[in-house]
Parts: sequence; structure tokens; C-alpha cells
Amino acid sequence: MKGLLMALAAAAGLGAGSAANAADMLSLGGAAYHFERDLGYNEFNYGLGYERDWNKDISWSAGVYKNSIRRATFYGLVNYYPWAPGAGFRFGLSGGAMTGYHHAAVIGTLMPTAEWRGKYFSLQSYVVPTIKPYIDGAVVFQFKIMLDRSAPAD
Repeated sequence: MKGLLMALAAAAGLGAGSAANAADMLSLGGAAYHFERDLGYNEFNYGLGYERDWNKDISWSAGVYKNSIRRATFYGLVNYYPWAPGAGFRFGLSGGAMTGYHHAAVIGTLMPTAEWRGKYFSLQSYVVPTIKPYIDGAVVFQFKIMLDRSAPAD
């Protein structure tokens, strides 16, 4: 619990220099659908995270969740959405670092990302690539609640 509080405090500090009208979101974890179906993975990945828009194309997030191999994962990501076709949808890449997986204390990640953002909540999806022996691939869905419904800054 102490580690979770430290990660969230660090995340809040990172947002101090962000634009004043950026959206703030609380992540409650999500679900995963693994490509290798016979390995018994946990596919309900509850957790707690914080995300903040840096501008209209970039956000950052940090938090913790129970991963697919039933360990705590701490993460920090930057999300870049260069394509926003409308109706709340945007597409891009997410990259950063996470803990709690096989054969490495910390692993880097770069994943294709899609997001739909509404007035009160957001749904984000990542495609996690398979990188043997460190991680097995999956499609991940993350549910986020809007804490501040301001439009992202330009």
C-alpha cells in the first residue's frame, strides 16, 4: 500500500506543470484477452491509476494493478494520440515502463493505443505485444472515470 501511495503522489507531482484546463482521470483497472488462451492468465486486472492530459495529443499516466500473472504491476506511461477522427475517438501509441513481469525487474513497453472519451468516463484499449520470455501478448481494456471534464489544452 505504501508503494501505491508513493506512485500516486509522484504522478500528482508530475502534473503540476501541466496545462490548467487538462482533463484528470482515475483508472480502476480493466480486463485483458490473452492471445495464448491455454496458460491460465488472470484476465480481470483491478487496480488504481491516475491520468492527466498534457495537451490535446499527449497524456501521461501512473498507477498499479494486479497483472495477468497475479502480481502487482506499477506503471508509468506516456500516451500520444496524433489521430482523432471525431466522436470522442483517438488513436496512437503508449510507451513507458512497468514492473512485476517475468525475468526483469522493469520492462519497457510501446503499444498501439485507442481511446474513446465521453463526458463522464473513458475506455482505453492497448495491444500488448508478445515479447518472450518477458511478457505474453494481449488486448487490454481500461476503464477510466473523468475527475475533471475540461477539454484537453492545445
